[in-house]
Amino acid sequence: MSKTKFITLGTAGGPTPKPYRMPPAHAITYESGVILVDCGEGAFQQLRRAGFDLKQVRELFITHHHFDHIGSLFACLGLNMMMHRHQPMNIYGPPGTSKILDHLIAACDIPQATGFGVPGQTLPHPRDFIVSHDIQPGDVLEIEDIRISCCENTHYRPEGQFGQEGPISLSYRFDAPDRSMVFTGDTGPCLALEEFAKNADLLVGEIFDTELVINRLRATNPDMSDHALLQMRQHFDEHHLTPEDLGKLATRAGVKKVVAVHIPFITKSTEEDAKYVSRILTNFSGSVTISEDLAAY
Repeated sequence: MSKTKFITLGTAGGPTPKPYRMPPAHAITYESGVILVDCGEGAFQQLRRAGFDLKQVRELFITHHHFDHIGSLFACLGLNMMMHRHQPMNIYGPPGTSKILDHLIAACDIPQATGFGVPGQTLPHPRDFIVSHDIQPGDVLEIEDIRISCCENTHYRPEGQFGQEGPISLSYRFDAPDRSMVFTGDTGPCLALEEFAKNADLLVGEIFDTELVINRLRATNPDMSDHALLQMRQHFDEHHLTPEDLGKLATRAGVKKVVAVHIPFITKSTEEDAKYVSRILTNFSGSVTISEDLAAY
């Protein structure tokens, strides 16, 4: 039995609220702590539902800055304030992470806007315990006996543009003594990610269904122009993974098990899960699971 676990706190895909799934957030749990990965809306409520206390979290890793992945960052500051946090909380992410946090920390100085605490009460300020780190593809960190590395993926741009100016989306690898786990984050097909994930025990990867989401956009936004829909379709096709793409990635990387997250559908049925599992298995012969919120692997 592995001591290191990957817990899917929020498995929804995309920014719109889903009835059965929370926005993207996950946790790596090990013998003496919890590492958060992404911080979508409701991440800390989900963390508590999974049986963990926010005070156990000393590190948060952000894959990219789309708001469905960082929606609870301000809550992270405020909750730690009210819980009288004094130990450092390290927040890692691609360039721009520190700037985002600087603005959120500054907002905590506006009493009319925040209303933290009660009159006369003294609380620790986030600038006293938040330590932000902008990291780059290829950076490696050690947290106790877990080696954490990252690579750029194709959620923002094709591989031919890696290294140029512009926003970066990261995938993370967690190599613990008992197992190796790779989290794709949001990405399109990516040769660099295939190499990065080589021989991992667990691949937690996003899936996307362009036709399903485009049809939903048409139904809920009847005034959206054909041009706008075309732009959305191009983004979905180039910057996300179909179930078949995830299967190819898993096979080329030689991983043992696949867990699918960032689920785009809004219904909940075993038949729907089975359909997407079958699509992944067209290109992969290992173990496949469509994850639910609060599942542990």
